[in-house]
Amino acid sequence: MNKTYALYVFALLFPLSSLGAIKISDSLSVSGFGSTSITKSDNKTPIFVHREITEDTCYDCDTTFGLQADWNINQDFNTSVQLVKRPQDEWSNPEIEWAYIAYQYEDFSFKGGRLRLPMFLASEYYYVSQAYTWARPPQEVYDSILGFTFYDGVSVRWENHLSDETLLSVSPFVAYPEEFTVELAQSKMIFDTSRIFGLSTEISGFNYRLHAGYMHTKFKLFPSTEDTIINIYTLGAEYFYDEWQFMAEAEADNTQANWYISGAYNIDKLTPYITYGESHHRRQSHSITAGLRYDITYTVSVNAEWQNITMKAEDYAKGQTGQFITSPLLLQEEKDAQIITLMLNFIF
Repeated sequence: MNKTYALYVFALLFPLSSLGAIKISDSLSVSGFGSTSITKSDNKTPIFVHREITEDTCYDCDTTFGLQADWNINQDFNTSVQLVKRPQDEWSNPEIEWAYIAYQYEDFSFKGGRLRLPMFLASEYYYVSQAYTWARPPQEVYDSILGFTFYDGVSVRWENHLSDETLLSVSPFVAYPEEFTVELAQSKMIFDTSRIFGLSTEISGFNYRLHAGYMHTKFKLFPSTEDTIINIYTLGAEYFYDEWQFMAEAEADNTQANWYISGAYNIDKLTPYITYGESHHRRQSHSITAGLRYDITYTVSVNAEWQNITMKAEDYAKGQTGQFITSPLLLQEEKDAQIITLMLNFIF
């Protein structure tokens, strides 16, 4: 087993706080994570949800910093709080990404509070860049739901060992009605949700994971008074073979279909990787990403990454946005963009 996969397995089996957290007491610990980058595009149209990279060199488009506190109340109850300064946040106004209390009873885990949306392979550690190979998770899939990452509600998780090496988990969840605001460039979108529920399932073994997710949501998009219903389906797979790591995910809903496939090869502290992705219908684009990750230690890494994102000429002529925040046609910009990124990631 290579070092990258060994760290990955360790992170799955134990909480983030076990990788060097500050122990306040035997039951209470505090840990943290962060990332920052120097990045720029060759197109002045802002690109990527909540990051909005342009042709101007940006030193804070990816800046993320989080603190997490974990308290094991007793053998059955535990609680966790995660406060994150996300790329779209000001330092003075971070977001509570999760804050829940959990109860364990035999093969069942019950959680209530603010919880992470369990739709993708990297959902649980989305803001912890040290936990995945890329500088950013592929935008085709991870930006498909406009950067929503949490909900306020309850979930139940059932786990069952199908064999000594195979674990099955099934987790239904329900969210309380809530209002969400998404800011894209100079516009603001307000979603008034009246119904959100879903199901996450996962099968994992020694060197693989299979994940499937479903979410149903009913909402009004202000100022409209019309209800909109969207059903979101996701499917993902991750597989390790010797020094190789392969990942693929797809997302589909009423308005779009998105997917990517990615491969990486670990050479001691170096991991070169390549990713190809496509978006269809609501967004029309395809991309290729090539990068190199260098693990300085198990807790600090650096990514150097190049991305090329483009769309067809006919889609550009229709005013499609692709992965841009707005149509580049409106700014009389080219339909393609190349993004260069140098990123630092760390956990403690």
